[in-house]
Amino acid sequence: HELTAMRKPRRAPRPLDVWALLPQSNCKQCGEATCMAFAFAVLQQQRDVDECQPLAEDAAFADRRVALEGLLGVGD
Repeated sequence: HELTAMRKPRRAPRPLDVWALLPQSNCKQCGEATCMAFAFAVLQQQRDVDECQPLAEDAAFADRRVALEGLLGVGD
């Protein structure tokens, strides 16, 4: 394992950062009324990224899912 220096300070993700990576379909399959509400819930650790079914199941959103997990530090 190697340590790498951070060159630029990281800011905490904002709801719009999370929302931009979601399908934005407001399908309600996650239990929230909108994707924006889901984004807030994810940041408050009340919901998990896996609860967004389109993001989890649709291959078209695979890149967004990876980017979202990176943004949130999932799996670090």
